[in-house]
Amino acid sequence: MIYVTSLGLLQVDAAAHRTPTTPMFALALVAAAAIILAAIFIAESARLRKVQKLRATPRSKARRQPQLEEAIRAAFDGPNEKHGEIFLSYSVWKREQETRLELLAADPFGRLNEFTRSLIVRHLWRALEGLSAGSVVMVDNPPQTWSVTIDRSFHDHGIDPWRLPAITLAPAPQFVND
Repeated sequence: MIYVTSLGLLQVDAAAHRTPTTPMFALALVAAAAIILAAIFIAESARLRKVQKLRATPRSKARRQPQLEEAIRAAFDGPNEKHGEIFLSYSVWKREQETRLELLAADPFGRLNEFTRSLIVRHLWRALEGLSAGSVVMVDNPPQTWSVTIDRSFHDHGIDPWRLPAITLAPAPQFVND
């Protein structure tokens, strides 16, 4: 409040014009806390996305295995003699403890019934499983899944028309100088 003193001077009463600063201070604190929480949320989201991306990427690159391709070539002879050329090509890849056989099927393979296709893929899976350590994955079309537990529960009464003797790899040198 402004008033005139007895000497004619204007004087302002500071106590009358003081506004409470407590609500503004509280509002500033809430805004700062909201900004900090938003920054934490963004940083955590970025970290989680990075972790998910790391989990999705393979730990090592798959390497083609020509020695396994050559060793498993004999496993294709029996099915090819009985049903003709049913696979156009195949490749064997290795990544850590997983061995993958990728099959490119020809038309005659698609005309076989499901049980016969299962027998052929299972025969190839068993041949590759005997060659490599770790898990074996077959990639074919139409897709079929084989694992040790599925192999045990497959009701074929032990039928493997192309049962092969154990395939052994040629001895490879152990050291670079050999």
